[in-house]
Amino acid sequence: MDNAVKLYAWHFMAWPYLPPDFDDRYDSGWVTVPNSLFDRAKARGLYQQYIDQLVAADELGFDGMVLNEHHQNIYGLMPAPNLIAAALTQRGTRGRIVVLGNLLPLALRPLRVAEEYAMLDNLSDGRLIAGFAVGAGQEMWNYNISPSIARERFWEAVDLIDRAWTEDGPFSFDGKHYPLRYVNPWPRPLQQPRPPIWIPGGGSMETVREVARRGYCYFFSSRSRLSSTVQAAQQLGEVLESEGKAYHPYKMGILLSVHVAETDALARREAEEGVFYFLHNCLKGHMRRKARNLVQAPGSTSPESYSQMARRWDPTRALLGDCETWEQVDASGSIFVGAPNTVRERLWEYVRDGRVGHLLIQFHMGNMPHETVLKSQALFAREVMPWLRERSAELFGREYPDADQAARALQLVGA
Repeated sequence: MDNAVKLYAWHFMAWPYLPPDFDDRYDSGWVTVPNSLFDRAKARGLYQQYIDQLVAADELGFDGMVLNEHHQNIYGLMPAPNLIAAALTQRGTRGRIVVLGNLLPLALRPLRVAEEYAMLDNLSDGRLIAGFAVGAGQEMWNYNISPSIARERFWEAVDLIDRAWTEDGPFSFDGKHYPLRYVNPWPRPLQQPRPPIWIPGGGSMETVREVARRGYCYFFSSRSRLSSTVQAAQQLGEVLESEGKAYHPYKMGILLSVHVAETDALARREAEEGVFYFLHNCLKGHMRRKARNLVQAPGSTSPESYSQMARRWDPTRALLGDCETWEQVDASGSIFVGAPNTVRERLWEYVRDGRVGHLLIQFHMGNMPHETVLKSQALFAREVMPWLRERSAELFGREYPDADQAARALQLVGA
């Protein structure tokens, strides 16, 4: 169904072999977490196993496989996601390969990113979705980047890459941060006029405005409740309208975590260790109060966006990483664990109320066993995916009559 919600399997590739007392002994899973905890023997075959999980999702009929970039952390072992994407081009054959995304402020030469993405698009026979991200405070600390100029560098890099893909070269680029006498990349992307571009953001109005102005897809990366997702979609719609454009569900995506089993009780038993490993260890220093928090580097948030976040701040609500019970996990609105009917009803709320066209779903959480992930993905594909696609196609077809055309225009089908 061309006009149905798009469902992707997202893998963070966490480090699953932390000592049981990690939470008590270490103050963060990011930036300062000692790499002496990396066990070379246990690492053998880990990337291959994670790639197998993504390939399994591709074979099950998911619309794509999602990767992202982080540095010096246990949350995600992908400082170079393009390497994993290259491996996936030789394994998966159907779904999109979504890199969400390369952290452009950390790239000394963004033209190199344009070249690598073009290679991936050719290697995958035109299945790349190209993501670009500013990066949170942790990445600024990691690479000693000044947040005060990170966004300026980011958007200049995005514009350079877009032009490099869509304009015939050679041409010169008179940038403030990346001046180039010759822009003439070989190869060029297989997709025309270029691969779809996705930009993640956590609610910053500056990001929403720039994404809307350029016509890209906005990925709302803040793990939050349904109400925040609805608000983000409304804000994007308002900004698009101010730019003379119309909101469409395929203009926005969100991240959710899911584990499916035959019953609610079994799903919780299967997922419990992995979920709380992910929350208490992998999110420590990212979305947890009990941590050395390096998320907010000075200057990384504008006064407007900071004020907006402050208005939404609820001091009584536990951060996702602070959840200690299943009730708190359920209330977070980000992790859904249960039987197929439970999961599909929770996901349907985001499609129905948020009008979100892309659901990017994390199935592997923390130290979850390989076979457990494969079982959950398969059950989701069999019992949840068809239901969501059928219901969403009916909704989008009724409220967005051009849904089929929009999907094709945004290169989401027919690749």
